Amino acid sequence: MDLLREALRRVERKRRVERWLLLAVRCLLVICAGLAIAAPFIGSTIATTRVVRTLVVIIDDSAAANERLGTGTAFDQSLVTARSEIEQLLPGDRVAVVLTSRANISSREAASLDHRGAIQRLTGLAATESASDLSAALAAATAILAHEESAGTQQEILVCSAFRAGFVGGLAPLQKVGNAETPVTVRATTEPTPDGINLRITSIEVDRVAGTGPGAPVVLRVMVTRDRGDGVLRTTVRVTGPTLTSPVERPVELSAGERERAVTVMLSERAGDPALALRRAVVASISADAQPVDDSRATILAPTDRLRVVVVDRRTFETSAAIDRLPAGEWVSRALAPGDAAAIDVTMTDPAALDSRTIAATDTIVIAQPQLLNTQQWTLLTSFVTRGGVVVVLPAAGELVQAWTSQFTSAFSSPWKLALEAHDLSASSTLASEQPNTSYLATLGAELPQLAPAVEVFRTLAVDVSMDPTATQLSLQDGSPFVVSWRPLSARGMVVLFTSAIDLSWTTLPLKPLMVPLWQELIAEGRRHASAAQVVVVGSQPDIDRAGVVELRPIAPDGGALPGARAIAVGAGGRATSPIERGGMFEMLDSSGRVQGVMAAIVDDRAASVAPVEHDQLNKWLSTTGEVSWVGSTSNGAPSNGTQPISPRQTSGIAPSLFVMAVLLAVLEAFLARRFSYAAGARPITARQPNTQQVASGGVS
Repeated sequence: MDLLREALRRVERKRRVERWLLLAVRCLLVICAGLAIAAPFIGSTIATTRVVRTLVVIIDDSAAANERLGTGTAFDQSLVTARSEIEQLLPGDRVAVVLTSRANISSREAASLDHRGAIQRLTGLAATESASDLSAALAAATAILAHEESAGTQQEILVCSAFRAGFVGGLAPLQKVGNAETPVTVRATTEPTPDGINLRITSIEVDRVAGTGPGAPVVLRVMVTRDRGDGVLRTTVRVTGPTLTSPVERPVELSAGERERAVTVMLSERAGDPALALRRAVVASISADAQPVDDSRATILAPTDRLRVVVVDRRTFETSAAIDRLPAGEWVSRALAPGDAAAIDVTMTDPAALDSRTIAATDTIVIAQPQLLNTQQWTLLTSFVTRGGVVVVLPAAGELVQAWTSQFTSAFSSPWKLALEAHDLSASSTLASEQPNTSYLATLGAELPQLAPAVEVFRTLAVDVSMDPTATQLSLQDGSPFVVSWRPLSARGMVVLFTSAIDLSWTTLPLKPLMVPLWQELIAEGRRHASAAQVVVVGSQPDIDRAGVVELRPIAPDGGALPGARAIAVGAGGRATSPIERGGMFEMLDSSGRVQGVMAAIVDDRAASVAPVEHDQLNKWLSTTGEVSWVGSTSNGAPSNGTQPISPRQTSGIAPSLFVMAVLLAVLEAFLARRFSYAAGARPITARQPNTQQVASGGVS
């Protein structure tokens, strides 16, 4: 029995070791299986023990972002970079997206925990043709980071842009973000290498030959400017419009080092259809290049119908008045309609008869007796200018004290300072032979050196235009203004003021050859400028002064429909309900669907510029916001350097390894369990049975 007990003790020690080994394998199996199942949720646990981030991604979606880079655009690369950054956020991190051309409508609420929703929003975005406003975008980002739900987080701003000249503008200083208590990290994507050349249309103007009247042939002057590229650059200017008989093309070439070149195009219009008068607009375009947004530009042509002018003056019943006794209104009427075949309809009206009905039936109003107008009539004139009319005001010839000047200044919100009393010059002065370059009477430029010095001036009304030097259209030898103009705020029309009355006691202008071309060009150019006011900038929310207009519908350059283009509704007050996001032409439609006119939307060519900017300048500019680091990008736009946090995908990547280990442990556990099993009888005990029998029989073992 002692020997049996000893044998059993030996077997028990061995089996105890085996049981502990099998238990350890089974525990490891349970642990590995549990960790493998819980691996996807480990990131949430880690997030509670790390510093949570709040990331605001600022994306350049402005006109400059339409630049072609490889197979996509600069905007596409910004989206790829933004998407990559958002995908690397951990659960618990917050994110917000701000667009530089639409910063005013960006969310200023708390940054979102919904990373997938932010990525889905990126999928539906498209670049606009509006100007960029990084300052507004930074202000929106600062407001988002200042939200209480972002308090205590690691705050970051990422600016995704190609950083071309159109985006940075004039490199104006930016506001500083963050402070010592809540620092904000600012990162920016490195500007990509420019791809290809770029030319842009910077202006399109309508030229007319002086003295030919409003029905003269239309001549366009298109200015093409080099934006990027060296050497000789060639392109083709193509002009299309709803009223043209056919598109017109003109080649243009910029020699090496030449920055801009103007090309002149004469247009041939269809005649006989009165409906075309409301659709007189053209689009000039050039061959496609690196920036498609600035390759076209639209403008509005002045109406072709006869000009209607109302001259407000006291009627004279003298049939043969002496030439020195002709009133100012008569001089103006004769200059505007010198013959029977005049292109301008002139009507003389007594100041007391000037009412809303008279104003509604005219294009231009000449006021020869302003001192006789009452307050209500000045109000009517203000509305007339707002709608696109031209008002020309002359000093009262028979008055030394001009009591009307205060009403004039108040009615039109004029920036000029008008004297109350006219004064006689110590010595007669003449018109200057060289007139201001800014004058819209530039069509008379070739004739002014011969015609202007012949005009003498004896008496003037002093006008201080120092607040707006560009207002002077004609000046005297001493530089003082003779004709000034002003376009009130939000008005399509103009106000023109003569500082000398059209009277021989004030000036000899009525007797000089300059009188007729001056007045005809003044009236014709006034209408053209009023038509040009129908040209708005993309990104603006225009006010429509045409009565009854309820919709702005985009049309093709040739006047055809644009399938799929979104129309813009016009509110009851005449204001568009949303900003214009694309350049081109828009028909103004009333509630019956009738065309009331055409409006042109143009892209700011400076905002669309893709000229490269030196990196040192960019770094200095962005450094005004704080310390800036630059993120390089690969060919597909994804970040290629910089330390990135471990993503949830990286955390959950250990799950497969844990499952493999668990399977291996399960196989090991099955093998050991079978190896250590003694259910069928232990072999060591069976081997000792003969010895036990010998002891029992009294033999010696």
